[in-house]
Amino acid sequence: MSSFDTVSIPVDQIQYDSQGLVPAIVQDYLDGTVLMMAWMNRESLQKTLATGRTWFWSRSRQQLWPKGETSGHVQHVKSLRYDCDSDALLIGVEQVGDIACHRGERSCFHQVDGQIIPPPADTISQVFAVICDRQAHPSSSSYTCQLLAAGDNKILKKLEKSPQKWSWPARMTTQRRLPGKWLI
Repeated sequence: MSSFDTVSIPVDQIQYDSQGLVPAIVQDYLDGTVLMMAWMNRESLQKTLATGRTWFWSRSRQQLWPKGETSGHVQHVKSLRYDCDSDALLIGVEQVGDIACHRGERSCFHQVDGQIIPPPADTISQVFAVICDRQAHPSSSSYTCQLLAAGDNKILKKLEKSPQKWSWPARMTTQRRLPGKWLI
């Protein structure tokens, strides 16, 4: 059984097209990046709901396929919604391996004017990517690398101090919102 709420997905009320398919937009559940679009039929939707991993219908191979079957880049479903007409699905996933596209890109929507340009991520995801890069490629001149090398206690102390730096300017201003200079 999957870890998300399957009761609210009326499989029998989804409006499949004449070939028995419905488009499924797959989105990173953390930052909202659209990762891919694939087709689902009733059986692949039921398998997705039952396993908590995405299953699709391959129109070229005429068979079901679990995402990541050969690449290992599986998708763990975190949410599943259907649109107002019940003829399209939106699936929030945790993308394992950070690659959803069969061409090795994070998102299938990476092409702009014939160039590979990845879709933008939100700020938190970009910060996380920098931290992961610092961890993978340590440099003694990087403060982030120094924190990582010092261990959990040092990192936690830093995280405890950061809210103080954010809250003090907020208390000192009469504006309803934080001034932009404090958000940089």
